Amino acid sequence: MTTPHFPLLSLDLPQRPVDPQFWWREVCFVTPTLAMSGGISRNHDTAREQLARWEEAGITDYMPVHIEFNEQEFIEANSNIRVHHIGVNDDLGRRDPRWFDAIAEKADEIHLDPNAVLMVTCWVGCNRGPSATYAILRTRGWESLPALRAIRESRPIAATIYAPDAAAWWVARNGGDYNNMQLAVDEVRSWFRRNPLDAHWVIGSINGW
Repeated sequence: MTTPHFPLLSLDLPQRPVDPQFWWREVCFVTPTLAMSGGISRNHDTAREQLARWEEAGITDYMPVHIEFNEQEFIEANSNIRVHHIGVNDDLGRRDPRWFDAIAEKADEIHLDPNAVLMVTCWVGCNRGPSATYAILRTRGWESLPALRAIRESRPIAATIYAPDAAAWWVARNGGDYNNMQLAVDEVRSWFRRNPLDAHWVIGSINGW
């Protein structure tokens, strides 16, 4: 059996990025209309400062994908940003394809507005948010490895650990069979091996473990 060859598209970035705290709530644009960051602070004074920075950056829509809390009422009362909450646990398990379906459908709806700029976050902006961003990029025509590279380049603390599940979801959504799904998963995992990120250390550094 021939081993499939995947383009490298590798990065020369540290496994433990410098200053994760800086990147936590930094606004990281992957494309001019799609950004990532860490979630809105539970401290409302800090959250207002975040929202002001987001609006200054042009953000019109916000998709938080964490399940821990929902600040939609506060955000919409203190900004003009529309909130689309699609939360899920960061339990390191397999992601239900329906989660990616919900993300893709809402992102497609937002994208109909040519002036919309979408911000995607989880709490830290390491696992769930970047994985949701990967799924959105796939719906916008991006191939898998360029999407992974763009996410990591723009946000060095993005582990994007649910991207294998998103890759399989995207293949299935477009009529691919199990073998195609497995090839897509292997492609993502191979990229991860070439571009390791210590996600546990990143999250611990931000949360003060």
